[in-house]
Amino acid sequence: MRSAGLSIEVLIEYVGLFQQGDTTIEARKELFIEQRKQLITRMEDMKKTLERLNYKIESYEQSVVKKENELKRSED
Repeated sequence: MRSAGLSIEVLIEYVGLFQQGDTTIEARKELFIEQRKQLITRMEDMKKTLERLNYKIESYEQSVVKKENELKRSED
């Protein structure tokens, strides 16, 4: 679960609840639901960031091609 991005604090809370037994099943489930919501939000943010980076990279690539074409024309 740590590799999925859950913080140490959340894991400690989970273990504490787990050790208390079956009476905390609902609380543990809610903990995971909240963590899932947070992960979805982070993934959406990362997707937006990736899209912005892809756009920037494409813009730079187009600028390079444009400059190369201008240089070729000026050499001719």
